[in-house]
Amino acid sequence: ANVTAVNPAATGDLLVYPNGLSSPPTASTLSFSTGRTRANNAIVYLASDGSFLVKNNAAGALDLVLDVNGYFK
Repeated sequence: ANVTAVNPAATGDLLVYPNGLSSPPTASTLSFSTGRTRANNAIVYLASDGSFLVKNNAAGALDLVLDVNGYFK
């Protein structure tokens, strides 16, 4: 997937991870700075029902774009 943070109001990072984990992972999927659009490629693991979560570890809001490029079967 391609994960993009658009116009973030504060510096921070995003975590993309399968739903149902007891706690979020410690490694970020994407780090970003205030006001700067930033993108990163990632392999996103899904829960058994196909769901996932995105956690914004920043003090402000942002717009999120998540493009699926393909999948493993």
